[in-house]
Amino acid sequence: MRSGTLNRGAGSLLLSVLALGLAGCWTAPVANVQPKGEARLIQSGIRVESVKDGVTVKSISADQRFIVLNFSGATATFKPGPQVANFYQVRAGDKVQATVAQELAIYVLKNGQAPGAGGKPEAIKADAKVLMVDPSYRLLTLQYPNGQAETFKVGLDVKLLEMESGDSVVVRPLELIALQVERP
Repeated sequence: MRSGTLNRGAGSLLLSVLALGLAGCWTAPVANVQPKGEARLIQSGIRVESVKDGVTVKSISADQRFIVLNFSGATATFKPGPQVANFYQVRAGDKVQATVAQELAIYVLKNGQAPGAGGKPEAIKADAKVLMVDPSYRLLTLQYPNGQAETFKVGLDVKLLEMESGDSVVVRPLELIALQVERP
């Protein structure tokens, strides 16, 4: 009876040590792999929406109806949609939560270039990389240069099966959908 208890105790100890050892081996995914295939545009015009917290209003023009937002060091200019009711109450320097619409273009780049018009190589400045693709749930996860990752639910027309980790992403701002000032 006593040896059975010792065997179970030793087995539990061994299992615990093994679990701790394996947990120490895990590392977060990184999108710095070189994708396979020739340089090309996989797909453009992929519309996504996201909510950005802790965004700083860099500048705002009520007359021309545009706003420049700073997202962790990257800036983008948006035209507010008609549904943004409090646009005229926002001031430069305000911290806001912004819901934005953006358009993605996914590329396989070789040395920062893809074929342009007429097949001539064209330099492309990527804003992010594809980190993960989940076709079953229609999820596309991007990783930005600052290490942050963001996951988007994409439509049925998006060619997820042609995308893989390391593909380059160009993000183009489209529209500001909602804006909420974060008060201290």
